[in-house]
Parts: sequence; structure tokens; C-alpha cells
Amino acid sequence: MKKWYLLMLLVLMALLVGCNSKNENPDSQSMTGYVMDKEGERILIVDDDTQDFSSIGGVKEFYNAIWFSEAPSEIKEGDFVEVWFDMVAESFPGQSQAIKVEVVKQEKPKGADLTKSEALHKLLTSDEIKKDLYGVSSIKYNEKEDTWNIALKNLLDDTSKPVSFTVVDN
Repeated sequence: MKKWYLLMLLVLMALLVGCNSKNENPDSQSMTGYVMDKEGERILIVDDDTQDFSSIGGVKEFYNAIWFSEAPSEIKEGDFVEVWFDMVAESFPGQSQAIKVEVVKQEKPKGADLTKSEALHKLLTSDEIKKDLYGVSSIKYNEKEDTWNIALKNLLDDTSKPVSFTVVDN
């Protein structure tokens, strides 16, 4: 009987420790998006899903953007990630601390050598684009031309239209 109580106590302790681990915070929330910039251990994630606030006097295409501190060093610009976090400082872009960051696996389109993330990384690290606050409006592979068509929206100018870039798939 004593052994049974001891076993139950150990199981209960393991469950309590597991529920309080850094990656399993029940109060955390998550967002998915592209890493649009990186500065040391900070990454800027811009949600790939826009929100329409025009019915309440806001912008038609709002991209949520948050700078996350304490990001793993292997995360790079262009990666499509899911980030778990707690509180966010109310600014634009927001600021928070990453609890957990996972790269979301992407498949290559038929005939492509790159994934969407790899094509975006190639663009973001090129001399073709200046550093600014962008959201990804679209990323499409053109199999016939073996190129990626990437449209980025400047998030600091509500009236701007997306700017298109072409990235060679190699």
C-alpha cells in the first residue's frame, strides 16, 4: 500500500512539473507568421493573415507584427514560424518575449528548388530591398518561368499598394 501511495505521489509531482514547464504555459498565446527581420536574439514576426478593421474606421488590411526577444539563433529571416508568448507591449510593432519558437515545415511546389520561406529569405537578405516594416501580401511560384513572385506591403503606409519582387528559384 505504501508503494502505491509513493507511486501516485511521484506521478502527481511529474504532472505538476510538466504543466508548469516553460513550453506548456496555459496562459500563453501563439501567432504564426514570417520572420521579416532579425536583430541579434530578436525577431520580427509579421502575421501572414490580415485583419479588416474598415468597418470600425480602421485599415482594411492590418498585419499584426511583434518583435520577440530570446529567439533561438537558428531562426532566420524568411522562416515561417509559430511563436508562443505571454504579454505584449502595446506598440506597433508590439514587443514580447518568446516562450517557444517552432519553424513550420513547408513543402516545395512542383518544379521548385526553394520553399516559400527560402524564396522570402533570398529576397529579404538581398540588396534589392531596403530595411522597412513589411508584411507578405503574397508569395507564388511560377513554374513556367522558374521564379517566385513576392508582394510585400509597407506596414507604415496604409495607403501604399504591395510592391512586387521576382526571385529566381535556384
